[in-house]
Amino acid sequence: MITKLTFKQIITAGSFAGGVSIVINAILFFVFHAAGVITDTIFIQQNQPLTIAPVIIASLLLSLIGACVFFLFEKFSNNGFKIFSIVALVLMVLSFSSPFLAITGITFTYGIVLDLMHAVVALSLLFFIKRAKK
Repeated sequence: MITKLTFKQIITAGSFAGGVSIVINAILFFVFHAAGVITDTIFIQQNQPLTIAPVIIASLLLSLIGACVFFLFEKFSNNGFKIFSIVALVLMVLSFSSPFLAITGITFTYGIVLDLMHAVVALSLLFFIKRAKK
């Protein structure tokens, strides 16, 4: 018999993933901002450089949205974690191009740091969901 996680278990895993993602991505932001890789001269939105607030919001929000998507896979399939893992990893790899396509004038190293932040969220969510499954 396949044991499926409840919505509460999944949201809890997503919340832990979001919390860990916030901490790691905040550290990455401050370290790379201090190192001059994340600069105030490259604008994420019109006349707005990247600040810590969008990093925190995106880390938490994407973890919770991902957890809700996992809930749907878990509810409507027998291989929810496997399917979700594949989808999450494919989307993570596809997201690696987004900084370079969406941000005018971004440097290669700045883009790689943003890609690393994307990976932190995806891998943290997969880790905490897998941990909840055990």
